[in-house]
Amino acid sequence: MMHIMIVGAGSLGLLFAAKLSECSHRLTIVTRTKDQAQALQEHGIVLDGTRMAARNIVVESFEDGQAGSGGDPDFIFLMVKQTAITDELIAGVKSLMAAKTVLVCFQNGIGHEQRLGSAVGSDKLLLAVTTEAARKEGSNAVSHTGKGITYIGAIEAAGHEPVPEGLQILLTDLMEKAGVSAEMSKNMVMRIWTKLLINAVINPLTAILRVKNGDLLRSPSTIALMRDLFDEAMLLAAAKQISLPEDLWETIQHVCKATARNHSSMLQDVMLKRNTEIDSMNGSLLRLAEALQIELPIHRTVYRLVKALEE
Repeated sequence: MMHIMIVGAGSLGLLFAAKLSECSHRLTIVTRTKDQAQALQEHGIVLDGTRMAARNIVVESFEDGQAGSGGDPDFIFLMVKQTAITDELIAGVKSLMAAKTVLVCFQNGIGHEQRLGSAVGSDKLLLAVTTEAARKEGSNAVSHTGKGITYIGAIEAAGHEPVPEGLQILLTDLMEKAGVSAEMSKNMVMRIWTKLLINAVINPLTAILRVKNGDLLRSPSTIALMRDLFDEAMLLAAAKQISLPEDLWETIQHVCKATARNHSSMLQDVMLKRNTEIDSMNGSLLRLAEALQIELPIHRTVYRLVKALEE
């Protein structure tokens, strides 16, 4: 029996846990707080208003010191926001890993892969990029607001062999059986940058303007702002010699339409007075541009506006 551990019970963590709970595999959910762990233990996971059959699920939390009692996971899905990846969290995740464990990282943006690869080794690390959309409705409840696809692949690092393809295929097959569309990718750099540009164009504008994703397409002015952000990011990608899909601008508009009624995660963070992921999105683009002496004035402006909203 395969043992999957999910670290982080936010919207996507709960969604994937609910889907995987319907399989016959062993599942451990590690929450940040004892209160959420207790809610999941007592009430299970509610997906789209329906309580899932909580077969083979163990719930633990970092807060009460239980995390780690689940033992010997085959895969750990790290499903916290990049802002939550502190040295303390990395140490905690490492303590959960057995010799056979592979860490699968679902973070947006860039930068986390180097930190985690250095900590656990690239031969123990897979990156995941998902277009699944979910909204957390409570400690143990989640709505699946948009069906997407999840790409999974290894990273290359000098002196380290990547995770074997056989394990990657095993994982994607497992997710498919759980009802999550998944594909193995041999070009995760392109996948990561594609998701980064989509987020860096849509999320900050929704947060600044306090609008849903689809509202960005209602005004010529917001469409022009989106295009400015996109063009600047594409200049940087070209300078970094990163190949991106030719239809990426059309994809960004399609994402806005497909998630028209959604509040972006950045808008939700601003509304709830939490720190956003702006540093790992537009901020990461600005850091790369600065190293190459490239100016991204529109990205810098939206970055500063979101930081002002945080403060």
